[in-house]
Amino acid sequence: MQFSNKLIYELIIKKMILKLVFTLIMMIAAAQPSFAMSFDETRHLLARTGFGSPSPNEIDRMMPLSYGEAVDSILDGVLNKAITPAPEFLNDPSDHPKLKHMDSKTKKAFQKRGQEERKSIKLWWIKEMLVTPSPFTERMTLFWHNHFVSEISKVQYARWSYEQNALFRTHAIGNFKNLLIDVSTGPAMMKYLDTSKNKKNKPNENFAREILELFTLGEGHVYTEEDIRESSRAYTGWQIDYSTAKFVWKVWSHDKGVKTFLNREGQFDGLDIIDIILEQPRVAEYLAEKLWWEFISEEADKTEIKRLAKIIRDNDYNLKPMMRALFMSKSFRDPKNRGILIKSPVELTIGTLRLLGLDPPDIKKVWIHQKSSGQDVFQPPDVKGWRTGKAWISSTTTLSRNNFLKQAARGFMSYRKENNMNEMQLRKVPFGTVNPRTLQKRERDKPGYLKKLVLAIEPVMNKKFTGKKRVVIKNLLLDPAYQVK
Repeated sequence: MQFSNKLIYELIIKKMILKLVFTLIMMIAAAQPSFAMSFDETRHLLARTGFGSPSPNEIDRMMPLSYGEAVDSILDGVLNKAITPAPEFLNDPSDHPKLKHMDSKTKKAFQKRGQEERKSIKLWWIKEMLVTPSPFTERMTLFWHNHFVSEISKVQYARWSYEQNALFRTHAIGNFKNLLIDVSTGPAMMKYLDTSKNKKNKPNENFAREILELFTLGEGHVYTEEDIRESSRAYTGWQIDYSTAKFVWKVWSHDKGVKTFLNREGQFDGLDIIDIILEQPRVAEYLAEKLWWEFISEEADKTEIKRLAKIIRDNDYNLKPMMRALFMSKSFRDPKNRGILIKSPVELTIGTLRLLGLDPPDIKKVWIHQKSSGQDVFQPPDVKGWRTGKAWISSTTTLSRNNFLKQAARGFMSYRKENNMNEMQLRKVPFGTVNPRTLQKRERDKPGYLKKLVLAIEPVMNKKFTGKKRVVIKNLLLDPAYQVK
């Protein structure tokens, strides 16, 4: 088959036109604004879903993504268990009944081990926060810890507090109903709120009050004092079986009588009461409010709260869709809402160490600073938990916070290539040392980078905040603007 010169010429022309069209399309696409996030937006998302101060590497990994992809990567990256091995627990709660039969020496040794284990679990969690590949997981674990409050000093057994902490991680953005039931029937909460002392004809109202006031509806909403009294009868029979150190329902101790609760009447047990509570629209609104205060601002938008609450209800209390809507909201992304939340002591310490790449040789020193700044993990001040926002700041805690930042700053101010330090010098760098040249190089390549990295808002003090000298990093950390996220 032969082709005419005219046909060959037409084919060549068509090929050239197609190539030109393809080139033009690529040029137009390249000229369009990128869907990748800006540095500031990336930093804000990571700061709020992490510990307030994302590292350069975290920002680098996230920036090429679109905003929606970035949110999904954070939510999809939630872990259901810690990566740090659990501490060893020698004291078994099942030995509790034996305490009264122990001689003084054995009892003293048992109690001393208990103290050591309660301290070890605190250091374990701080270590997990420092090394986790998913800071958002630990932020949600911390959020639930301050929602479903229990104090380890009353729980007594570190094993129980560890199990509760694991529940917060397992259900971090999962189903709230499952989390509520698992925590309520967990021995840590039962011991803390005296649920196992709640018996037929002698009800204890502690748990019945707190599940309404703190865990589901919020103080003064929907329920009455009579509802508390009636529901406490429904929880009778919930006990801790010390032979297994687990929850058990003892029918003989349960009040089988008719109870009246939230305008409903029946022979309710504890799970019936929880089902009735979760039927109240206020529960979803309460959760939406608390998560708004945690991640966006201290002033909630009522219209947005109702929208987010509806998402919670529409998804049968599965929280992940609502969390996505929260982070995708205009309010979360609004630059006006940046730098308006005060970092908690945990955020300040963990975020700073992760930002600088410091690896503390002694985790206990991190815990000491958190505690002196007002946040002793596993030991909230009372059943209402830590008061946040401006409550974190006082003359005492401000001094403690600044002392921590000064000591952290010495980690790169004192760095030498040889890094040979005597014992006295090492004491001055309790969080270790780190080579500052990586950060200095970023500042040299892009002047002003460090200020954008470290601070959510403009600095307050009149100091040098640009340039590659180490003192610039120190100045940024010690500026009051570093206290907010």
